[in-house]
Amino acid sequence: MPTTKKRINITVDDDVYKALERLSGQRDQSVAGVGLSLIEEALEYQEDLHFSRIADDRIAKKQKRISHDKAWD
Repeated sequence: MPTTKKRINITVDDDVYKALERLSGQRDQSVAGVGLSLIEEALEYQEDLHFSRIADDRIAKKQKRISHDKAWD
């Protein structure tokens, strides 16, 4: 049965591959599984950075604010 997941191919140098193999053994995961986990973590990190920048921009502006509790009343 074919999978619905998309497939990508990446090329890495020997050092990166060795690191992935080492993590693979430590995590009891395949090399591809470790690669996927690291990509997902990096994407979450990038998303956090994006929203942090938005929050910092909003905080820097001198605007009237309401409390969290009052916002949800």
